[in-house]
Amino acid sequence: MGIFSGILCLICFCLLSAKAATAKLHLKKMDKMLIKVHKPVSVFLIITCFVHIFYVVPILKNRNSPVVISGIVNVAFMVLLIFLCHAIKDRKKKILWHRVLTILMAIGIIGHFTTYIIDFNNYQKNVANIEIDAINLKNAEDGIYRGECDVGYIYAKVEVEIKDGVIVSINLLEHRNERGKRAEDIIDNVISEQKIDVDAISGATNSSNVIKKAIEKALPVSP
Repeated sequence: MGIFSGILCLICFCLLSAKAATAKLHLKKMDKMLIKVHKPVSVFLIITCFVHIFYVVPILKNRNSPVVISGIVNVAFMVLLIFLCHAIKDRKKKILWHRVLTILMAIGIIGHFTTYIIDFNNYQKNVANIEIDAINLKNAEDGIYRGECDVGYIYAKVEVEIKDGVIVSINLLEHRNERGKRAEDIIDNVISEQKIDVDAISGATNSSNVIKKAIEKALPVSP
């Protein structure tokens, strides 16, 4: 939903910004139509923006700082634009600030989407590079060990208890994810099969692999 609302925000912004182009190109019919829908689209943009914020706030710690900062800057520009449009009475000044802030928002939006795409691609590469090695538990000393795996959008930290060369229990200390909650069931499969490279949970493959890698890193033995 966060991505969908973000795309809607972009579409609304493009519609609102298109008015400047239609006016300069003397596209009268198109310009009149955009004038009519300017207020409704502006209201829809504001609502959609808050919906986007509502859905992304819980997962902000999964994003890198440029994505978060550029998003905050965009919201600040939008709030400032709304405030100045109502606060400034002089028409020329209002138009000037409107144009300046619109340009700044355009730059901010481009930066936001660019950093998001880069961040998402890095996440996909990190997930694709996960390799699960076979572990010989016979050489493992008894004890409780911790391991973690962080690929950006997904993070898992586990506590594994080993006794007599057997995984007795696995405690999932932390699991940051977006739609991979069901992957936590893989812990039971690892314990029952006494191996790490079990089948991933359907619909939560990435989170499954991150949790398995965290378990592997926790074990005090070499492959």
